[in-house]
Amino acid sequence: MMDPYSVLGVDKTSSQDDIKKAYRKLAKEYHPDKNDGNDERFKEIADAYEKIGDDSSRQKYDSASNFQNFNGFSDGNINMSDLFDQVFGNAFGSRQSSKGQDLRLDLHLSFDEAYAGTSKKFAVNGQDIKVDFKAGLKTGMKLRVTGKGQPHQYNSTLPNGDLIIHIHVMHNSNWILQDNDIWLDLNLSWEDIFLGTKINVNTPEGPLYINVPENSYPGKVLRIRDRGYPIYGTEKKGALLCKLNASYFELNSEQLEYIKKVKSIKDE
Repeated sequence: MMDPYSVLGVDKTSSQDDIKKAYRKLAKEYHPDKNDGNDERFKEIADAYEKIGDDSSRQKYDSASNFQNFNGFSDGNINMSDLFDQVFGNAFGSRQSSKGQDLRLDLHLSFDEAYAGTSKKFAVNGQDIKVDFKAGLKTGMKLRVTGKGQPHQYNSTLPNGDLIIHIHVMHNSNWILQDNDIWLDLNLSWEDIFLGTKINVNTPEGPLYINVPENSYPGKVLRIRDRGYPIYGTEKKGALLCKLNASYFELNSEQLEYIKKVKSIKDE
């Protein structure tokens, strides 16, 4: 086993501050998160600092007659990530001291899958994982599956990281989504809009009959509650918003006379 003083490049007369400075310099140089880092060298440096990095552990090491009788620490129980974070304050920002690293996964779903909810299987770390997704998924959501990420790099007794699933929902030109409301354009003849009618419209859940009240007008929006997009994690939905668009046809002379009569009555 290597002499920790030699590993850190100090001698037995060095102060604790000198030992700490040496550790900081070497740990930064060989940290595995750097492109030119070295896992094995970093482990040696961390092991050495664990043995002589404070007065108490240093006294135990110095007073031991040989390394095999030294039982203050054992290589398998050293959490080098915790040790590094204690000295540097998690300077690299990416290391998790209490668990393994998280895994990121991008999941692309159809509109129908996101609307109704779905189940997917993933192969992670040699295991098949089934994840059930609730209705109402949206692009930008991040869902966490606890304990299905990477094992801890240095300490197998610590829990795995998490699996972070990033949701991407494919666009569907049939539906315009605004928050949890779904917009539809309803193209009707102008007379049906004014006189009122009942029409069958398509929704993500299938056909739905809608009453257009009389005296409606082009541009009016009909709001049907609880027929919109599911609100994730609840039993509620947004609204179905139907905008009325009028289509016009050329009127003959008799029809124009009726319109004139309506106008004359209005102007009276």
